Amino acid sequence: MRYSTLLVAPLLSACSFSFMQYDNTPLVKATYNDHATKESVIAAGGKPDSELTLSDRGTCLNYTLRNGSDSMPFYIAFDEHGKRNHYGYITCQSAQTKRILK
Repeated sequence: MRYSTLLVAPLLSACSFSFMQYDNTPLVKATYNDHATKESVIAAGGKPDSELTLSDRGTCLNYTLRNGSDSMPFYIAFDEHGKRNHYGYITCQSAQTKRILK
């Protein structure tokens, strides 16, 4: 049992590093901003891969983040006024399935 920490720690580190490689991209930085809007996010990240209209009159943007040969989905959801209210390293569709979005 005393070695379980030694085995789990590297696995957790590998997971966190996969996300961290994208934290300094203009899109993710713009999304992290407390006052992020749909306009500011699109200005930083360019045209999204797709856009989804949400049942609460908001919208959700799908992007694919790339770093060399690695890629990862990233979604940003906005309320009906264009203010960012959710984001994460999954797609809009996955966020809906997990009931993060309506």
